[in-house]
Amino acid sequence: MTALAPLISAHTGHGGDLAPRKSWPAAIELGLRASENRTDLVRILHKGPLRVQRPFYPEGDCCHVYLLHPPGGIVAGDTLRVAVSLDAGAQALLTTPSAGKVYRSDLAKTAQSQGVSADVADGACLEWLPQETIVFEGAEAELSNHFALQGNARLCAWDIVVLGRRASGEGFAQGRCLQKIDIRRDGKPLLVERTEWLGGSAMLDAPWGMAGASVSGSFFATMICDQAMMDKLRDGLTKLAEQNAWLAAEWGLSQKRDIFLARYLGDSPEQCRKGFAWLWAQLRPQFNGREACPPRIWNT
Repeated sequence: MTALAPLISAHTGHGGDLAPRKSWPAAIELGLRASENRTDLVRILHKGPLRVQRPFYPEGDCCHVYLLHPPGGIVAGDTLRVAVSLDAGAQALLTTPSAGKVYRSDLAKTAQSQGVSADVADGACLEWLPQETIVFEGAEAELSNHFALQGNARLCAWDIVVLGRRASGEGFAQGRCLQKIDIRRDGKPLLVERTEWLGGSAMLDAPWGMAGASVSGSFFATMICDQAMMDKLRDGLTKLAEQNAWLAAEWGLSQKRDIFLARYLGDSPEQCRKGFAWLWAQLRPQFNGREACPPRIWNT
């Protein structure tokens, strides 16, 4: 596991004529180990305002963990880091109780970063299912997702990015958001993506980019779906949209070598979450032999 100290910096300078300010870094390390009857949370090391509630066991053996960040968002210079390590055979589902927020940065455009890094040992299974990240207009967000898998380790995860706050009349005319997704098995890349959204750029409205949408979601799982399963999932999403009168959105499903991918492009983070949760429920029995057991906090 990555040591806690290098994950955070004590302060961030602004440069130029602006006086340096102290950032509010937050970092947490979690270690999970398989015991005879369940997966135990055996290590918690944190710094700053990032905590976990006690582990929950609604499935008996799989450990459910809720990550809490009381400030609710990060400002210029802040960092938010989560490092997770699963020993061989460990089973864990991690989620968050609410959306993360990246607030407007300062005049020097000081970066604000948050990310997760996970080491998943052979035979272990990690489900990383956080709520969305809302990137305010004028933010300088850097979002990273790094997963190192060993042997036949399994991963199911998603990342949902919301640009601006349209309900409050705010778009994304200014600012920057950089998203990185890196999944490797035994050091070899399975999926490496880098997406950059620049406030006010043509990409936000162009049909080859965001096409005017404000929400981008990526769902990925280390499994292979055959054509029959792909067709079933596409039909299911269509019926789900009809039943719930969903807003117009684009959904995409694909198989990239050993990674199943689902994409959402629209204007509703709630719609994206519900669609991803439905996909997760359909795929979980095939992915790790378990029926869906949604975290209780999703209902609050």
